[in-house]
Amino acid sequence: MKKNKIAQIIPALRLKRDLHYFDYLIPETLAKQVKSGQLVEIPFRNQIIKGVILNLLESTEVDSEKIKEIYKIVDPLPFLSSWQLELIKYLADYYFVSMAVLLKMIIPQIPKRSMVSSEKFLQNFKFLKPPQPDLEINNVFKNRESVLLQYFKFEDKIKSYLGLISKVFNENKQIVIICPQLINIKKIFQFLGQYAEQTSILLNDLPKNKYWQEWSKIKSGEVKLIIGTRSAIFAPFSDLGLIIIDEEDNENHKQEEPNPRYNAKEVALKLGELLKAKVVLAALTPSLNSLAKVANNEWSFFKTSENKNLPRVEIIDKKEEFKKGNYSIFSEKLQKDIAAKLQKKEQVFLFLNRKGTATSLQCRDCGYVAICPICKLALTYYAAKQLICHHCGHKQDLFLFCPKCQSPNIKLTGAGTEKVETEIKKIFPQAKIIKIDLQTPSDDRSLEDFEIIIGTQYAFDYLNWQKVGLVGVINADIAFYLPDYRSLEKSYNLLAKITSYLDDSSKGLIIQTSVPENYIFQALKENDYKAFYEIEMEERKTLNYPPFVQLIKLIYQSVDFNGGQKEINEIYEDLKVKVKSVQVIITAPLLAYTEQVRGRFRWQIIIKVLSKNIKLDFLQELPENVIIDVDPENLL
Repeated sequence: MKKNKIAQIIPALRLKRDLHYFDYLIPETLAKQVKSGQLVEIPFRNQIIKGVILNLLESTEVDSEKIKEIYKIVDPLPFLSSWQLELIKYLADYYFVSMAVLLKMIIPQIPKRSMVSSEKFLQNFKFLKPPQPDLEINNVFKNRESVLLQYFKFEDKIKSYLGLISKVFNENKQIVIICPQLINIKKIFQFLGQYAEQTSILLNDLPKNKYWQEWSKIKSGEVKLIIGTRSAIFAPFSDLGLIIIDEEDNENHKQEEPNPRYNAKEVALKLGELLKAKVVLAALTPSLNSLAKVANNEWSFFKTSENKNLPRVEIIDKKEEFKKGNYSIFSEKLQKDIAAKLQKKEQVFLFLNRKGTATSLQCRDCGYVAICPICKLALTYYAAKQLICHHCGHKQDLFLFCPKCQSPNIKLTGAGTEKVETEIKKIFPQAKIIKIDLQTPSDDRSLEDFEIIIGTQYAFDYLNWQKVGLVGVINADIAFYLPDYRSLEKSYNLLAKITSYLDDSSKGLIIQTSVPENYIFQALKENDYKAFYEIEMEERKTLNYPPFVQLIKLIYQSVDFNGGQKEINEIYEDLKVKVKSVQVIITAPLLAYTEQVRGRFRWQIIIKVLSKNIKLDFLQELPENVIIDVDPENLL
């Protein structure tokens, strides 16, 4: 059999996790042309599809009579580089998905007609005068390891980015900045006017022709600076020198669905390793997992000058308000300060990070919240009058009297932004009030005329923080008691962001809570992130949560509740038989926090892997209809 007679080809299809590539015969007419990485057309299940050559072999164990031939080579030049094929292999193994699924996501659609798109992504974009770059940031290049960059002001972030970009640009290498959302791209791009002609903005929702044009410019090395959301991490870089992950603590870097459920941070770290590129992960409030990497000397740490002029932080005990007979969602102090700020013509932002229908069972007299005695996470209330932990399966009956103070004043807490808007209009009927939601115009000048702005975290990027004189956090407890191990971290980081955004001792931050004794408030008031970090990490170590273990979430869905319950229980029993190691903890299946999605019931099994040396091959044997979510962003 002649050399290079067989090509292993990854089809660009959504295939089962154990189907990666297929053997194809190389026709004599193409024998001298085929190369690894080429884009080809192949017959597959009665259709002609595209695929990429992974390997070239001299022979195969498959019966040659059953092997089909390559139909044609789409492009004689390799479509994907060897490092891209290596990345696909790694991610397929890490996230338990088919290489074919990754390939389908990574390669662009090639337009049938070669047309140069004249479309501008940001029409009539106004560039601002950039601040002087922070050249001290170039010290991050002294060592090879990844760097966690903590900044405290937006201006300091831009200065750091400009310093990094300037150095790498002068070395004629490419830079990619991965942002969590489109608004972040705009806020960074406005200071990059000097690089505009050599910048490509790469987004999945660009028109097909425009996307292909940008993809090709990156591949050829025509552009040096690439900015995009998480999918831009798969761009075909020609000589990458720097990867910046903007707001590394943001959940949007993780793809929740569909497969592959990758995290752009994990991809960036592997990419940095493959291409010897520097990886800088930047955040105002770094994630605890990233800080642990620094503590373990796996990453370097660079910090800009800290804020000295922080706002006045006041913690309001909602229990005391109830005792005074104030049952409004606004404390007396908050109402008084709102009135004072309105008189001074300063804006007020009322913040409530209420997503979905999350609730917690709470005593209005003593602040007691129903918490799992094993996991220390919130118990979820079910219509069957039961409280259930979504992680260990602990169950208990709904109580009518508080277990701590015996009060009958028990309530499912939680108010949405609509309720906040309705109530504040009753108190300040003359004020100009707006509620920010997904339909809010992105032009933040549209908010200039409003006196009171109501919104969730979504509003942060649209506010002009210079004009905001007071922030009132309506209920800081909402995120506390979501049944997720990261709930306190997320709560602290949100509040810490607000203090940095206000950045003025003449401004105020009023936080309303039923648990003022919680350690995050003390740490926040004293601007002591280290104290919060140490307590939280000790809790995670005790309860086996990241960064001390790896989490894997298995998701099973079924339109039939009884049949689904039966099957997920069988899967769980099968896992227990296969996994004997004490270094792997498998929880019993439970309904997900959001029980039904698009008419399907959802169950979860949480797996905790206590050692990096454990092989997870048993996951490959799971039924195809079980979703494997490696390193889930949350356990909801």
